[in-house]
Amino acid sequence: MPANGAHITPITTRTTERSLTVWLLQIGEPLPLQAGARKMRTALVADALAARGHRVVWWTSAFDHFSKSWMFTADADRTLDNGVLIKALKGIGYRKNISLRRFLDHRLISRKFRSVSASMPAPDIIVASTPTHDLACEAAAYASRMNVPVIIDIRDPWPDIFLDSIPHRLRGPLKLVLFNEFRSIRQTLRRADGIFAVTEHQLQWGLRYAGRERAERDKVYSLGYHRRPIADRPAVLDKFKEVVDRTNETFNVFFVGTISRSYHNPMILAEAARALAARQDIHFIIAGSGELLPEMKRRCAGLTNITFVGWLNAEEIQLFLDRANVGICPASKVTDLPTNKAFSYLSAGIPIISSFHGDLKDTIERLDIGLYYPPNDETSLTRSILRLKEDTALHQRLSRNALSAFETLFNADTIYADYARHVETIACAKTGYSGLG
Repeated sequence: MPANGAHITPITTRTTERSLTVWLLQIGEPLPLQAGARKMRTALVADALAARGHRVVWWTSAFDHFSKSWMFTADADRTLDNGVLIKALKGIGYRKNISLRRFLDHRLISRKFRSVSASMPAPDIIVASTPTHDLACEAAAYASRMNVPVIIDIRDPWPDIFLDSIPHRLRGPLKLVLFNEFRSIRQTLRRADGIFAVTEHQLQWGLRYAGRERAERDKVYSLGYHRRPIADRPAVLDKFKEVVDRTNETFNVFFVGTISRSYHNPMILAEAARALAARQDIHFIIAGSGELLPEMKRRCAGLTNITFVGWLNAEEIQLFLDRANVGICPASKVTDLPTNKAFSYLSAGIPIISSFHGDLKDTIERLDIGLYYPPNDETSLTRSILRLKEDTALHQRLSRNALSAFETLFNADTIYADYARHVETIACAKTGYSGLG
């Protein structure tokens, strides 16, 4: 999870000897089009690069993956306040995350990128995230044709992730069906001038597909989190006054994220709330939306110890982080996939209760910042909550460690400053760029 043990320096604004033109390719993140919008990895990378004087173009989709709605009704360009250019390409949209329509949407956007990019001046370097592998593959092919360095930033081990969700006896046939997809990711990673990843496990996965050993150009950069000031604006407090008043004197269990049939299915929190219904000194706060939200609310009907606050912007999330006592990272199966929510909890000095394996489990145990429970084990989750509620000394120790871990390892301001400098280093190695400072 730490950035490969590398030295990290905070973001500084400066003018380089020669600014780079950097293309970022990522279609699954929310765009920071409005004040208070949550910024995820690509937005934070864009900010760091722009702060260092570079021209940034973010290729993305006109469709919002989270709300399943259109941000733009046609291909569109939008320039953000910091000069980052958004190039939104319109696909066909989709209603389900796992569907043929989503597959076709991504293919269409990739083909549009191929067409539109051909009419533009070549950038100095490309950073393409995967998923989606379609767009990353097009980016790597373009970079090869134009002799432009390309970095592949691995967020999920796609398409292998599909194999993990089916019985072993079916994995062989599925690999045959997805033969072109596996070949695509292999070609993409072999063309990469550098491989970045959000976990060590995923970096090693990428290197196996690339068919080479790790080099200095390959780095682990945690997702991290951009901490905001304490949320005390009257408008935010007034909006959630009833919840704040109700939870001022309780031990607050907080979840923020998508409520869907994904690997971080939070439905177990409904069962934990029901199991602890008699404890009026413990309250569950659920932030987010998704396809399972109506079902989760039905399961919690009649419970007074759980509150659903809906989808929140960054400032509203901070309001509840400031009032939470523990943050939950629920996984519905054994998985090493990363989760943004862990770093948001750490930013507020909140201990984590998590069922994730891999890098997050190792980090929790090594840094003493939370507790682990097995996936789908509601009894173990409930016991962990009660343990932190009753053992004040333990809770205080984990809280101190959580805040210290965030400051030293998971602060997005420092992570992405280092990320931006390494983009410059790779550009320099291939293009002779000399604006490093």
